[in-house]
Amino acid sequence: MRRRPALLTMVGSLAAVGLAATSAMAAVPSVDTATAPVVSQAVLATDTDGDSLPDSWETNGYDANGDGVIDVNLPAMGADPRKKDLFVEMDYMEGRLATTAALDRIVQVFAQAPVSNPDGTTGIKIHLDAGSARGAAYDLGGGNLVAYDNDLNPSGSQTTAIKNANFAPARKAVFYYMLWADSYDGGCSSGQAFNIPNDTFIVTVGPKCWNATDNINVGTFIHELGHNLGLSHGGSDHVNYKPNYLSVMNYFFQLGGLPKADGTLSFSFSNVAPPALNETSLTEANGLGSSASAFKTSWKCPDGSSRTTTGAASGPIDWNCDGDATDVTAADINDDNVNNTLTTQNNWANIVFGGGAVGQGANVQKRTPAAELREMTHSEWAELQR
Repeated sequence: MRRRPALLTMVGSLAAVGLAATSAMAAVPSVDTATAPVVSQAVLATDTDGDSLPDSWETNGYDANGDGVIDVNLPAMGADPRKKDLFVEMDYMEGRLATTAALDRIVQVFAQAPVSNPDGTTGIKIHLDAGSARGAAYDLGGGNLVAYDNDLNPSGSQTTAIKNANFAPARKAVFYYMLWADSYDGGCSSGQAFNIPNDTFIVTVGPKCWNATDNINVGTFIHELGHNLGLSHGGSDHVNYKPNYLSVMNYFFQLGGLPKADGTLSFSFSNVAPPALNETSLTEANGLGSSASAFKTSWKCPDGSSRTTTGAASGPIDWNCDGDATDVTAADINDDNVNNTLTTQNNWANIVFGGGAVGQGANVQKRTPAAELREMTHSEWAELQR
């Protein structure tokens, strides 16, 4: 993030926040992306760790209305101006809140992120707020049980209504907001982020359509939060099912995890960017190259079935599923009915902090087309299992 002068004037602060609020509202008309509270005090723009939360907030707390009273006590919640922080309030419908074990796993994924901090450590400290439902470790004073609705329809306006009724306005510059719900818009989609980047998302793997395990809850939460943090289904674009995109943002790996060569599963964002794959000329002997040596991968065969490598994806891969891995061949390995060049991305190196109303309002959003926000359905998940 480009540094600004240390102290902005009151007028400059109001202008920056007003710009963020205007752009967020214009970006997603169906969802109130939590217009940032007006900050009537001078705002210290210095953000040493680059997490969009100014050092002054992380050191002294956030006074939303300039009345001299701290409304969000970030230091008491564990914020550190020299280590990246993410705050997420989680409201939930009955029976839909993820287990403590699942929340622990989400925290671990971010703690292990290969992201450097000014204090010399790596990782991101994510602060999840479920109120009193999951013990002191996940109680930051928010997190509410909301009325059960097995179909948020229309999802945008209903999510906004629940958010407005339960999410304290003073938190909107600090916390992302999410809702553990059942389903939305009459379908069986796993979640929705409403825009990329953004400050609001829902996870909808409830009993109407799903039998949600911890893996499904963990993967979908991180996937949808990833959209709020600026990440896409294809890394550098929205093309899905890329075998070289080794990320929970890839539908292949969202719900069941990315298999690793050591037999474990990853529910993390990608930390490598293997070479692009030209589907008109795939050299099977090359696999995904040396950067993928820690991972396995999956791809689509000509008959539409899915395959996963038995060993590391850096080794030879039978892209055309003919029983050997010695060909130079053309194959539609992501099953989108066209042979393209599939690019990828190191997600962790491309995280965008401060989506929507979160932070100082430095990130002006563009509207993300609805087709690019479409999420995995239960039928698509079932198809991957065949």
